[in-house]
Amino acid sequence: MKRTTFSKVITAGLFASFLTASLTGCGGSSVPAASDTAASETTKAPEEAAKEVKTIHAVTGGGPKPYVFVDENNQPTGYDIEVLKAAFDIIPEYDLDIEVTDFSSVFAGLSAGKYQIGVNNFSYNEERSKSYLYSLPYDKVSYVFVYGKDKQPVTSLKDAAGFSFEGGAGVSVTNAIESWNDLNPDAKIDITYTEADTTVTLQHIQDGETDFGIIDGPMYTAYVDEYGFDINKHEIPDEETKLIADNLYAYFLLPKGEEELREVLDEAIIKLKEDGTLKKLSEQFFGGVDQSPEKEKLEAGKTN
Repeated sequence: MKRTTFSKVITAGLFASFLTASLTGCGGSSVPAASDTAASETTKAPEEAAKEVKTIHAVTGGGPKPYVFVDENNQPTGYDIEVLKAAFDIIPEYDLDIEVTDFSSVFAGLSAGKYQIGVNNFSYNEERSKSYLYSLPYDKVSYVFVYGKDKQPVTSLKDAAGFSFEGGAGVSVTNAIESWNDLNPDAKIDITYTEADTTVTLQHIQDGETDFGIIDGPMYTAYVDEYGFDINKHEIPDEETKLIADNLYAYFLLPKGEEELREVLDEAIIKLKEDGTLKKLSEQFFGGVDQSPEKEKLEAGKTN
């Protein structure tokens, strides 16, 4: 039987208990003779070995919602998590264990071999691809401008010339604003760098302390639904989206050396696209919007 487990700390005992359970057959209450036991072991060993399942340890930083979050039962869920679970439901040779940790530990754990899969809505990064394997994409990210109800609509970065923007240093959307300023010195946007949570920056936009922000579409929907922010949004033009990222897809990360695992995971992602599971999960978590990658993107093959 397939299973998915969740933990804050993965213990050796969990893995050991699973191996013990998988190698224990069902039998009657009588105790067989030693010769019968030996014969039974000789007969059953190949069958038991064929049924042995390996546990794969995945890791997530637990955010952002709706891609990854911890529910009221203290269990990880969200679009990314549910896609991974669905993939392992159709991979017979592996079971899945998911651990929630702080984000910085995700990469350290993957590099150390503690985890075999990282799940945190990772975009493609050329430098990162030198250290990790990327699965096929399972999500296509979209971005929107966010601004106050009583503010002038922001439909392009040109509209935002002279406006205030709040974002984290090194974050892709902040990098996009910096690139715009470099290319348009006469239409610069005023950047305030912050490490504040998304709820804080959205509150500032609602209160009028900040003129506008950039956030991906599903996050906008999730935060408005959960916190009731009274703000507006507008889709970002394609040419300006390219300032944020050339690649707008999300991937699972695996350590180098896990090519075989990546292969079966990729096959599962393709099946989930074909049977409509990706579309169903996307609509469930993204307010009815299908953000699953195009069939052509999956057919294009591996990113690295």
